[in-house]
Amino acid sequence: SERYTYCLKCFDALPPEGISLSENPNDQSNMAPKDKFVQMKNNVIDYEPFEVCKYCHRKWHRICALYDKKVFPEGFICDTCRKEKNYPKPENRFMAKRLPHNKLSQFLEDRVNTFLKKALSNSPEQYEVIIRTLCVQDKEVEVKPLMKSKYGPQGFPDRFNYRTKAVFAFEIIDGVEVCFFGLHVQEYGSNCKEPNARRVYIAYLDSVHFFQPRELRTDVYHEILLGYLDYVKRLGYTMAHIWACPPSEGDDYIFHCHPPEQKIPKPKRLQDWYKKMLEKGVTEKTVVEFKDIYKQARDDNLTTPMSLPYFEGDFWPNVIEDCIREAGNEEAQRRKEVAEADEEDDDIFQSGDNGKKKSSKNKKNNLKKNSKMNKKKQGNSTGNEVADKLYSQFEKHKEVFFTIRLVTQQSALSLPDIVDPDPLMASDMMDGRDTFLTRARDEHWEFSSLRRAK
Repeated sequence: SERYTYCLKCFDALPPEGISLSENPNDQSNMAPKDKFVQMKNNVIDYEPFEVCKYCHRKWHRICALYDKKVFPEGFICDTCRKEKNYPKPENRFMAKRLPHNKLSQFLEDRVNTFLKKALSNSPEQYEVIIRTLCVQDKEVEVKPLMKSKYGPQGFPDRFNYRTKAVFAFEIIDGVEVCFFGLHVQEYGSNCKEPNARRVYIAYLDSVHFFQPRELRTDVYHEILLGYLDYVKRLGYTMAHIWACPPSEGDDYIFHCHPPEQKIPKPKRLQDWYKKMLEKGVTEKTVVEFKDIYKQARDDNLTTPMSLPYFEGDFWPNVIEDCIREAGNEEAQRRKEVAEADEEDDDIFQSGDNGKKKSSKNKKNNLKKNSKMNKKKQGNSTGNEVADKLYSQFEKHKEVFFTIRLVTQQSALSLPDIVDPDPLMASDMMDGRDTFLTRARDEHWEFSSLRRAK
């Protein structure tokens, strides 16, 4: 009864005998041969489900009726019948507003609503934003194999402990809560090993453009982010890191199915968006300064990958692996060339040809000279080949990575240990972005329009 679906590329890569349907992939007793698979087109349309009123039996779109049998198990009664029979609407117990606050969500919510009241002091319209922390979990990031094997013996940790948090913002629109902003962060506390100690990493940020009033949308996003930076600064974190990378076309970070009219920002526009937010942070003294990653590395005199913060899901751990691999391959190639030159020397000594001996010596010297020249071309200023390769990547991607100093270096020396006032909060669905995004796809929880977002 189960269907096994593969794209053409993955299907072609399967072994000719097919796939094992057993839990043990080595079990050959339950094989599905490749010729049993049928090529199909992914063009099945799922129509919007209807609900039938249990009194008048009229059909309503489930989305329009805002009905979910998990929330309202007593059955669907349409608005018309409720008015005729004077039945009150059942209370939705599953509201963000009914979820308990923690210190972080209360801090952010107070900040955003204070900003809105001030910005709309002359407006008769009233707007309310609800912010809740939906998951708080302790995790660890495992260091990748090449980094571990090369720098582990020099004291680089095998793993780093951190705390992940999921923070979401809602607004009441037409009497219904609408989620419009999501944020996943990683917090590396004072008890975490260097170079990660006292750093926060903005892992994922996503929004859908339903916030009202529209002209304050960007300001509200900035208020949430700056509020978060202010909050962690007060706890004792000293640095924050942002990777300003817009999603690819058709890709979603947190919310499934963005509105088609909501344009994906170009990289330059997203970078400017963050710069504007951070400049505001400097003005209000939440942020001491911010730099691109290349300038930060130069200013910190980074001479080894061991000094670069190592975050879960970040761009740089993979780049470091590539740099170590490339440096190792180049070193192996140099040794091979020198060994070949040495072999030629041995042959010449046996033949006693002084002219050839001189020629071979020159060749060997040239190999060493070329090796040094290659190092210079790469901008070898650190004495560490992997770090030199990293610098070229820093320079290439410098506009995309922000390092944000929250506390002066002098003040950071005398900070007390970080104590998070909020307890852990488990949530299978909101622990990381993947589970919620996958569930939303499976259940057709779309954010493609305000009607569906409600």
